[in-house]
Amino acid sequence: MQTVRLISRLLFIITRAAAVGYLLSFLLSAAALSTGWSLNIIENGSRFQVCYPFTAEPYLLGENNRGYILGFLMLLGLYALFFYLVGNVFRVFTHEKLFTKEGIRHLKIFYLGNLVLPVLAVIIIAPFYPVYNEMKILVVLHALLGVFSYFISAIFTQGVKLQHEQDLII
Repeated sequence: MQTVRLISRLLFIITRAAAVGYLLSFLLSAAALSTGWSLNIIENGSRFQVCYPFTAEPYLLGENNRGYILGFLMLLGLYALFFYLVGNVFRVFTHEKLFTKEGIRHLKIFYLGNLVLPVLAVIIIAPFYPVYNEMKILVVLHALLGVFSYFISAIFTQGVKLQHEQDLII
């Protein structure tokens, strides 16, 4: 179990760093696209470059139309949330007592997020921008991750019940 705790702690740190990176990318992109700060419009207005702050060095590139920008920002924001939530799941495995109601709560939020948010994002984006096969594959992969997380949550729920029964017997 020590190995699981160590790996979980390492993955928690990595996913938190990824969440912060995606969040900063979202904030920089939202600021650039809404104000024009750190933004270059290129190719006769058809594409944009979000630049590193206070430089002209491109950081992120994209198509300059409302549908793409909506999906672009939604993707950055949702992946910031995804890595934050998966970090919470990894943190569950660092605790001494594994089966807890807090652990079940984190797993439930994670599986509901993976089952609902990608589908909702595609529904919101579809009227404004074409949904390509790659995006559909991501939705399916997140759904599979959500189902797998649901199964782990069910196991944790059973573990909490068994622990509670053992406490009553002892």
